[in-house]
Amino acid sequence: MLKVPPTNKRGIQMYVHSINDLLDLPELKITSVQKEMDTIDFGVEPCTSRQSCPTCRSKERVIRRGVAYRRKVRDLAAFGSKVFLHLPAIRLYCHSCKGSFVWNYESVEPKKKVTKRLERQAFSYITGATVKHAAALLQMPVTSLTRWFYRWMNTESQRIQKECREEAAARSTLVLGLDDFAIRKGHTYNTG
Repeated sequence: MLKVPPTNKRGIQMYVHSINDLLDLPELKITSVQKEMDTIDFGVEPCTSRQSCPTCRSKERVIRRGVAYRRKVRDLAAFGSKVFLHLPAIRLYCHSCKGSFVWNYESVEPKKKVTKRLERQAFSYITGATVKHAAALLQMPVTSLTRWFYRWMNTESQRIQKECREEAAARSTLVLGLDDFAIRKGHTYNTG
């Protein structure tokens, strides 16, 4: 259960600092906390005031142009509740290259509605269970989790194949492995 912050200024600063440590997102600082029935909403801001331009890498000539809107991004569950971060979409302008861009957060990919660490945790749940069971544990839609799973499996299989090819090339003897697998259980079997 989330405690109500103390009323004096020093107590509030210590309370927010401890929640910042709990979230373990060093690029963000918490500005507000709201607890509803089964959700906790954290209003967050970047710790730094400026970000480097993605085009020319200049930081000195970048200015802020305000906040266009706030992104609601889901993070790892805490205190038995869903956690949402409200990230400001800060508009930035670079005087060096005359380019406009939006603040890029390390913990959240652009246009995503979940943090990177929630996706990583989802993969650990899927590995030992079905997608439907993992979706129930994470309180997420099965379709989203299925999409993540297929994307993860694609990158993971490419990584494992590359590892196997490199290991086979480094060996002086040939290693051969056979395995059969079902495309659809009870219907079609292939051998690899």
